[in-house]
Amino acid sequence: MRKKPTYVAWLPLVPFLALALLLVACGNTGSTPPSQATVTVVPTNTPQASTSTPSATSTPSATLIPSKPALPLRAIRMLDSKNGWALTISSILKTTDGGNHWKDVTPANADLNQSAMGQFMNTQYAWLAIGPANQQEGPGITMLRTADGGLSWQKSSINDPVVSLVDVPHFINAQQGWLELSSTPGAGSAKSDIWSSHDGGQTWTQLASNKSTSGLNLGYVTGISFRDAQTGIATGNLGAGGDNTVPSIALTQNGGRTWQTKSLPHLLGGYVNPSNNSQPPIFFGNVVILPVNVTVPNDNLLVLYRSNDGGVNWFQTSVVHIQATNTYVVDPSHAWATDTRSGKLYSTGDGGNHWSSVSNTAYKLNALSFIGSQNGWGITTNQLLQTNDGGQTWQQIPYGIQ
Repeated sequence: MRKKPTYVAWLPLVPFLALALLLVACGNTGSTPPSQATVTVVPTNTPQASTSTPSATSTPSATLIPSKPALPLRAIRMLDSKNGWALTISSILKTTDGGNHWKDVTPANADLNQSAMGQFMNTQYAWLAIGPANQQEGPGITMLRTADGGLSWQKSSINDPVVSLVDVPHFINAQQGWLELSSTPGAGSAKSDIWSSHDGGQTWTQLASNKSTSGLNLGYVTGISFRDAQTGIATGNLGAGGDNTVPSIALTQNGGRTWQTKSLPHLLGGYVNPSNNSQPPIFFGNVVILPVNVTVPNDNLLVLYRSNDGGVNWFQTSVVHIQATNTYVVDPSHAWATDTRSGKLYSTGDGGNHWSSVSNTAYKLNALSFIGSQNGWGITTNQLLQTNDGGQTWQQIPYGIQ
């Protein structure tokens, strides 16, 4: 999760999802945008009208039941030392005491599943995108939004029968956000679309697609990040027909209407046939940190690419030989990642120039959330842990859910 991007996400790795939580100079490129198809978010159980724009329904949260079983957490996003959000396989949770106690704020008929991806902007605003169960095309996408800390939710849907995978909603304020949707990958031919909302997620407009002339040429998209209303980056790879030996990103400077593919510097070190899969970057003003997972024969690597000018020019930092699953960048200097092979946690304190194993203990952390260089939370398959020393030692939090 980190102080700049405030979202948390969980999904079976496709192909490596980084929590990462985690873009270039503002202005319109002047390019002619593709034809825009506007899809109105339709309230649940309300037929779609052909000539009107319905508003999203407001659904109160479910009645709280004391002493619920402490179901395993699947994702966590701490905003500060006390306040945070978390997800289980079937519920949305909030804490106000650092994770010791959690309140279930799940709305009735939320129908959460393992595809759910959430952005938690602060204690009040949150968005969730929920794909169809088992990644089946046809049912469309369910959206949840709260503006009062989970006391009430607006539930709506995007009726696109082709898409089956969702990414983290990315809002830069309470009104303006973007969402990436994809079909199930198949031989590099997955369809990826970029959508935007200007009313807090009630309605969405399709801006670009890798099947259109918008310039979004990634074979599939692993996520999007925006620095402001104009400048954003989409990450992924170029698909089966592209040169994935070079990390690639797609850059927009007009709010997502058109995109330009940019190749990053070749991976240094003489690696043979590297396959690169870039993850959504994290923005700290003009400084951008871009995690890239690399597969080479008999090895896996993680490398952070860095830009100091908003994404125009990039340079590579040092490679760490781990199979990273949950890279978490909290500031331009500090990042953590779990190696799935050893279960150990690795960290950097200088922006990726040097990496080291934080502890000899294999904590096997599946998700991370840090609020600074020292204080963080981690999730295993059945435990919630906390660290106050940058990840060297972790203490279990025996949490409860109400």
